[in-house]
Amino acid sequence: MQMEHQTSDRRDQVLAYHCPTCGAALAFDPVTGKLKCGHCDSVFTTEEIDSAYQAQEAERQAVQTGEEWKTYSCTDCGAELMADQNTAVIQCPYCGNNTIATAQFAGSIRPNSVIPFGVTKDQAMEKYKEYYKKGWKKILLPGSFQTGSHIEEIQGVYIPFWLYQGTAKIDGDYETSNQHQEGDYEITEHYHAERSGHMNFENVPADASKRMADDLMDSIEPYDFASLKPFSMSYLPGFLAERFDVKEKETQKRAQKRIEETIIQKTRETLKYDSIDREKEKVEVNFGRTKYALLPAWILTTKWNDQSFTFAMNAQSGKFTGNLPISKGKFMVFLLLMFLVPFLIGMSAASTTVGIVAGLIVAILGGLMAHSSMKPVAEAGNANRYMDAKVNLSVKKDQFVRREKKHNPQKKD
Repeated sequence: MQMEHQTSDRRDQVLAYHCPTCGAALAFDPVTGKLKCGHCDSVFTTEEIDSAYQAQEAERQAVQTGEEWKTYSCTDCGAELMADQNTAVIQCPYCGNNTIATAQFAGSIRPNSVIPFGVTKDQAMEKYKEYYKKGWKKILLPGSFQTGSHIEEIQGVYIPFWLYQGTAKIDGDYETSNQHQEGDYEITEHYHAERSGHMNFENVPADASKRMADDLMDSIEPYDFASLKPFSMSYLPGFLAERFDVKEKETQKRAQKRIEETIIQKTRETLKYDSIDREKEKVEVNFGRTKYALLPAWILTTKWNDQSFTFAMNAQSGKFTGNLPISKGKFMVFLLLMFLVPFLIGMSAASTTVGIVAGLIVAILGGLMAHSSMKPVAEAGNANRYMDAKVNLSVKKDQFVRREKKHNPQKKD
């Protein structure tokens, strides 16, 4: 087994994986889930490589908090990126700047887990092409954007994430009501409801990179955390990796907001009433052990008309997202067409006023739908995927309060 194991004056170390057959560099292959030699096409399992490098692994773990990774700083935006020692030129996935790799070394805390890449670069490039050729994207996207996108510069990056687990508790006090019709009278029955319970949560994710937009990372969820593997350096060859620069406590607020929204939503679903007239809810979130994981993503940053557009793909599931520019001319033509069709129908069937109102309504609704399809990136609002299916209630009380009767004759046919 050939290897490179270098030590600087500061005892910084770099590990490179090489093919036992021919000595060429190995890279992790998302298709086979194994390390593959780009020269002789030999393949090896991560277990085989880890076993061969056991002595070097033990030596690196003895260095303070874990392995020492070679780091490079982007000369444009300052992003701290990690890569194997064979990397000579890196294109920053955040700003698109080309950075020459220097001989800098910096330590990082060893991640607990990793999800390996499951999507190849070629697959990611094809997915990007499909992304802007479907639906409203194909109609409203400026033509020059497609020709100006440097799709071949898409980068595979392991993004740092904190994964939170624990329990959320809720105490809720509600004033609710039901309504029904009895003859010419509208009946309103008021109730006082109490709910207390808890929900467990596990692996609620929050990215730990300042340079990666939170809403972009939220938008490529979910990851299947059943596929988490114990961290090993052997998954990294062929990809970039960034260490966290947002501390666990800082991203915890984002996770807590999602958890609170879920337990409130699930608790209100247990109130089988027509309306909730008043609510008073107290939520307490207790965090347990937090895991530090690297999750795979394909990132492409492209510039068009002096604007940067960043696209991301979940490199486990293949989910692709990113905001796209809208051609103002195409959008105005689209709105005009959306207005004209209902306007002409309404004018011929009723009056000009009806036609105008119908045209405006359809144009506004159509415009909003088209715009949202071009701008799909948004922060996640809840943690439903990472919590119990329903709230575990310890208190469920419903008490009748009063009945109101209001004269309200219904129009008869």
